[in-house]
Amino acid sequence: MLWACGAAKALSAFPPGAREKVDPGLGKIWDLGRTFSAVDYLTANETRAALGIRMGEFHTRYDVLITPMMPVRPFEAGHDVPPGGPYTKWWQWTGFTYPFNMTQQPAISLPIGRTSDGLPVGLQIVGPRHADDVVLAFARHVEQVLAGQAAR
Repeated sequence: MLWACGAAKALSAFPPGAREKVDPGLGKIWDLGRTFSAVDYLTANETRAALGIRMGEFHTRYDVLITPMMPVRPFEAGHDVPPGGPYTKWWQWTGFTYPFNMTQQPAISLPIGRTSDGLPVGLQIVGPRHADDVVLAFARHVEQVLAGQAAR
């Protein structure tokens, strides 16, 4: 909801007729964002704040959170969801990334390998808010440990 409302707001500045010219997936998000009320938006914002607090508590115990970059294999550009899968909306398959945009936490993706058919696989490192230096230092450490293995 927050992404859709933000997209609707940003895209509302586009000239008439622009809706038909944007990427179809973005156009759907634009349309969806226009359907929510202010109460819907504020409720979602409360949820975002609660997640931010929870992640802040997590980071009192752990310096970083390490996750896969994506829970799905890479798929052909031009699709909002992996073709032939169970997903119908992009946020259903991006659950390792978008929450940290909402909580405003720094995150980085590193290539760490390839699938059996040569497609890239990524690792995500997430840190506490305002700790970009921690994320970058840990990412550098991972790069040094892997020392070029991801290119294989």
